[in-house]
Amino acid sequence: MVNKATVAILTNFMEFNPGYSLTGIAQDQAKMLSDNGHPVKLFVNSSYKIGNNDESQFTHNVSTELSHVELYRTIPFSHLIDYTSVKDFTEHHKDIIKQTKEMLLKELQGVKYVFTHDFIFTGWFLPYGIGVLEAAKEFPNTMFYHWIHSTPSTNRDWWDFSKWGGNNHKIIFPNKTEKVRVAEQYKTMPQNVECLHHIKDLRTWNDFCADSNDFIKEHPEIMSADIVKIYPMSSDRLGAKGLEAVIKIFEKFKLLRYSVCLVIANQWATGRQRKEDLQTYLKFARNSGLVIDKEFIFTSEWNNEKYNTGIPKRMLRDLMTCSNMFIFPTREESFGLVGVEIPLSTSALVITNRSLTMMAEIHGNLTDDYHFGSFHHSFSTDNIGKYYSDVALLIHSAFQRNSVVQHRTFIRKHYNWDFLYNNEYLPLMLQGKN
Repeated sequence: MVNKATVAILTNFMEFNPGYSLTGIAQDQAKMLSDNGHPVKLFVNSSYKIGNNDESQFTHNVSTELSHVELYRTIPFSHLIDYTSVKDFTEHHKDIIKQTKEMLLKELQGVKYVFTHDFIFTGWFLPYGIGVLEAAKEFPNTMFYHWIHSTPSTNRDWWDFSKWGGNNHKIIFPNKTEKVRVAEQYKTMPQNVECLHHIKDLRTWNDFCADSNDFIKEHPEIMSADIVKIYPMSSDRLGAKGLEAVIKIFEKFKLLRYSVCLVIANQWATGRQRKEDLQTYLKFARNSGLVIDKEFIFTSEWNNEKYNTGIPKRMLRDLMTCSNMFIFPTREESFGLVGVEIPLSTSALVITNRSLTMMAEIHGNLTDDYHFGSFHHSFSTDNIGKYYSDVALLIHSAFQRNSVVQHRTFIRKHYNWDFLYNNEYLPLMLQGKN
């Protein structure tokens, strides 16, 4: 990946304690920016604890999952005071301001964008905040984005945007609703306050394994599509699992203007016959209007040598958490384990096969169901295309009315790294560049 502009993230962390929500915000920010090609300098306190469990995630000049992130233990250590005015600085903290400025004048060379976290908000971090503002005067072509993570209430004399100097500052707040209120507290116009929603990506929240992250990197539709389904099955049971019916229903979803992603987590894709079976369904999906490797994916085709016998349980469970739809037209089950695993993994809308009568018992009569035929209950219709279209419309109605599914889908789509980078961070940074 071609490197983009260098970004600095300024914090006063002593450690990356998972109990402190701000550390997760900074980690996700660093991960998102580095994955999108930005070399990232992550600043922490000079007394940052070496040897804790997360140290391997933030190493200096070492290639890790956060390959572009460099940890700078250069924020001067100081015992903090919760200041209420800039007039109250101790001599020691006046020196901390000077040290912070001098350090940044050295370390921010070549940095295009700087994100600070609560430096110009809390009294505790005020010496660092003033140090940043002083250093910023020497970097007129660098944009400084100052995160405020709580709603400002009582007035502070440093909450005065007009005194910061230069046009290279923006206040960042995690919602648009209180934008005017934040601007008023900082004695500035609303256009100087920008919204960047917090990142809350399934991949970090659920600690996805490396294979899952790599798979999603190549198939980002899993995070972005309106309807996502993960369907585990053996490669010799594609017909018995009703894959053709699922493909035709997904074809109708596309006609309803949904973006879709159907992932078949298939096992035992070995031998000539199994490979020919896959090609038959790939052709069927393509003829049904699904884009191969984007809207219709066999996991065995992603890395055939490694996964032709099936993906690991951890990876399967990771991918299942991304799904919001599970149509289960299987025709030959005595229980159907995957149908039970899906509700344990996610809040997906589950559709079962009414023709397989044991499904009602297994799922506690809590799913919508439609006839797809089974080994003991034949089902036929004069117009199977119209039937699938009607079923798709009914599922569409249930999908839209299910607030739990819709809520989770909204969160998955709008707070992941990819969406926030492309729709919020990148436009903001390009605006600052101009």
